[in-house]
Amino acid sequence: MSGSPFRHEVLFYDDEDEFLAGTVPMLLAGLEAGEPTLVAVRRSRSEQLQGELDGNADRVEFVDMEVVGRNPARIIPVWRDFLARAETGTAVRGIGEPVWPGRCAAELEECQRHERLLNLAFGRGRKWSLLCPYDSAGLAEDVLEAAYESHSHAVCHGHQIESPGWPGWEGEQAPFEGSLPPPPPGATTLEFDRAGLAAVRKTVGHETAAASLPAERGTDLVVAVSELAANSVLHGGGRGTLRVWREPGALLAEVHDRGTIEQPLAGRLQPDLEQEGGRGLWMVNQLCDLVQIRSGPDGSGVRLRMSLS
Repeated sequence: MSGSPFRHEVLFYDDEDEFLAGTVPMLLAGLEAGEPTLVAVRRSRSEQLQGELDGNADRVEFVDMEVVGRNPARIIPVWRDFLARAETGTAVRGIGEPVWPGRCAAELEECQRHERLLNLAFGRGRKWSLLCPYDSAGLAEDVLEAAYESHSHAVCHGHQIESPGWPGWEGEQAPFEGSLPPPPPGATTLEFDRAGLAAVRKTVGHETAAASLPAERGTDLVVAVSELAANSVLHGGGRGTLRVWREPGALLAEVHDRGTIEQPLAGRLQPDLEQEGGRGLWMVNQLCDLVQIRSGPDGSGVRLRMSLS
């Protein structure tokens, strides 16, 4: 695939004026052309953009990226749903801001993987354009460099260029490669098999209570870990290892087994009602604040993070 109908562009901006100068003309052009447009940015940016649309903000769909994008794995389904609702053959536009200053290192890592997966998810589909604003003044240099590698084009100080480092549409995505920092030595650890699934739920429930995780969110984490453990029994060699620990402001749980995850969009495509299997990672992504998956010849690990606030 030498080219693609999907245009994935990054906008680097230093201040509010550059942000508006790079985004508002795109929105106004879409309104003039009658093209469906979705904006998924932070609340503060959304308010700025709505104020610049000359009373036409109701013709643009806005969603809060701080909610839908808290776990970056939930963003692709938002764009898929938007495209599905747009009339076939109609060009569409989007502005998406998955990366912003203040995100932790783990979130930024998953955002970078998400940006690469956008090219896989939409590179062979319908014609549409997605502009991703990046705050050059507030983000680290390595985050900005990674954006060049995941976007085919870039806008820098009003000038559009082809992104240096762009691997092309045939570039390998490899969303599950690499490793995660090891859990701390004091992490609660439980080896389990089919007979131990109840113990998995009990252990996670105890840890959520000890961490004072709000009851509903504690239940969500128990359900998510239980789903992963069941997958380990069914597809990961019949057994697995659970680890649970606390970091500042968050409770984390990880399930590791001997299976491998091969579908790069696993957990990002909503299962059909008639579909057998494939629901576990989707459910986990909907329940948790952050999901990190690493998989290779030595097995798979899925790490879940829930904020304590």
